Amino acid sequence: MDIRRISSLLFGLVLAGCGKGETPVAPESLAPVAVTLQAVERREVPVFEEVVGTVRPRKEAQVTAKVTGRLLEMTAIPGMKVKAGDLLAKLDVGELDAALARAQAALEQADRDLARFRSLRDSGAVALAEFEQAEARQRMATATVAETKTMVQNASVTAPFDGTITRKYLEPGDLASPERPIFAMEDSALLRLEIHVAEAMAGSLAIGSKFRVEVGGAGAEIEGVVSELSPSADVGSRTFLVKLDLPAQESLRAGQFGRASLPRGNRAALIVPTNSLISRGQMDYVFVVAENIARLRIVSIGRAREGQTEILAGLDGGEKIVLSPPATLRDGQPVTAP
Repeated sequence: MDIRRISSLLFGLVLAGCGKGETPVAPESLAPVAVTLQAVERREVPVFEEVVGTVRPRKEAQVTAKVTGRLLEMTAIPGMKVKAGDLLAKLDVGELDAALARAQAALEQADRDLARFRSLRDSGAVALAEFEQAEARQRMATATVAETKTMVQNASVTAPFDGTITRKYLEPGDLASPERPIFAMEDSALLRLEIHVAEAMAGSLAIGSKFRVEVGGAGAEIEGVVSELSPSADVGSRTFLVKLDLPAQESLRAGQFGRASLPRGNRAALIVPTNSLISRGQMDYVFVVAENIARLRIVSIGRAREGQTEILAGLDGGEKIVLSPPATLRDGQPVTAP
């Protein structure tokens, strides 16, 4: 039984379900309705393959201390938003403070010695070699102070960029070192979708290519731009890692599941304006006009995009359908069209 006969039977059942004692009006006896018609088009449409992936931050880091020391204070917690340079933790480095005091004292002594040797040199009471040695000691003392100050400053752990603290690895009292991360952080404002693409599709991709992306929870389609393309395949999966930069959007979060629609050529499809469709429950219909009579027909629809919907079954190319059908239009009613 074809879909047109199913449509006729369903319409008959609707008429049979009318209230008792009511005489249904034959649609052909109604006045003709002015409508706008359009022929069903068969055109080439792109074929897409969905590739799944995960949303990840474009910028993330493991924050470590630059010197070794006990954690004295931690001012950041997971979930906190920080700015570049904000204090995250402070180390107890008393020995460095003492070393800085010694270096500053040595520099003061070197400055005095150099001043004395300079006056003696002017009077000819000291050899040039001794004066040059005093200059060298002063420069070395200056460098030692600068180096020690830097080490003391490194006892304060700061944020390397604007972002969010995502994890804390150590607690106050733990020993921190350049090899042990203290925090993990990421820039949630800069996200990307990471997908693994089969070898057959990877050859058609290029840096800067744009694709439609759907992310669970984002609530809308967005555009992803290829920013990184692995030059070699993963040995285990035989796929290429591709990273697509995503636009800033409040609903996007790292770790979300996403789909990228990658083109795979074209195919022929029947396309109708979306406004020609009528949805009733789980069924979709269109009014097909032949010999100035509108017939309600069940159709199976596919993807809708930019005001156009693909028809999978129920119509043939060239048939004329009613655009924006009036609410009063009935199956079998005469119509007029310009």
